[in-house]
Amino acid sequence: MNIDESLTKQMESARQQLHDLYELYGFGHACVLEQSIILDELINQYNRMYQTKKLHHYVQSATPQSLCKTITLPT
Repeated sequence: MNIDESLTKQMESARQQLHDLYELYGFGHACVLEQSIILDELINQYNRMYQTKKLHHYVQSATPQSLCKTITLPT
């Protein structure tokens, strides 16, 4: 199992736990809020990982080009 699959499974489990806690205690209960924070952090982790992969792919596939034009300095 790779990191993507592991993190996805953790997110699914955390979401189910959040749903179950919500059904038991309602929206404002401390346990529900805590589980919501846990799920949010997993989602943030996933998003950071995805953005890193996306950036890495872009950097590898980009043709090296100068971002600056040639500037002639006055002598």
